Amino acid sequence: MNSFRRQLNNQITNQNEESGTSLFNKVSGIAIAISILLAVLETESHIEIHFGELIRKIDLVIGFLFCIEYLCRLWVSPLQHRYGRGLKGVIRYMLSPLAVIDAVAIFPTFIGALGSQFYVLRVIRLLRIAKVGRSKRFQQSVSHFNYAISSKGRELQLAAIYTGLLLLVSSTLMYFVESKVQPELFGSIPRCIWWAITTVTTVGYGDAFPISVLGKVLASITALLGIGVVAVPTGILAAGFSESISKGKMNDR
Repeated sequence: MNSFRRQLNNQITNQNEESGTSLFNKVSGIAIAISILLAVLETESHIEIHFGELIRKIDLVIGFLFCIEYLCRLWVSPLQHRYGRGLKGVIRYMLSPLAVIDAVAIFPTFIGALGSQFYVLRVIRLLRIAKVGRSKRFQQSVSHFNYAISSKGRELQLAAIYTGLLLLVSSTLMYFVESKVQPELFGSIPRCIWWAITTVTTVGYGDAFPISVLGKVLASITALLGIGVVAVPTGILAAGFSESISKGKMNDR
């Protein structure tokens, strides 16, 4: 039994990383993907009407798989030094963030078992998206993202200042140009700020746009300068990601 327990722990913790992802974690990943897909599809009323019963049966099976996975992780948690041995190790694991994610993923199964057909309770199944947070690759991605934000904080602040100034200046100028022509849309600077945001971000809802020649010229300049609002932070974050990945590769050597 102890030998099986150690083997299961190796599968769960994926200790033999050279051979790739363990079978246990592969099955868990597939179950997570199917569960999220079903939860998303079930929010479509047409699919829910025709396949709702089948989806709920599959979802129940996946829910029980998550329960088994949770119990397995509880069973082997005392073998991991960070949690400690015996019941104390089990309790420490249950209070860990990863165990909380597992509990949140299991929660919709018991809600469904109550037989409730409330729409909001069916949507609770989307809480299983949190299960993605257990993925090692996801955690690595978050780590790289946090590094990119923290290491390039000053550069991102400068980009934010540029964005704020562009929005304020363009909306102020548009106010002077279009306020008398279209007072309902450009009659105040706050109203013009909405136009500036949709223009700078290239969303362009079309609910507010200038009709004067000078206003169109100003809108064109604002749109061109708005390219930098997207391009500059993107380049900064890309550089931060590259540094984080390179640093991780150097540490692995």
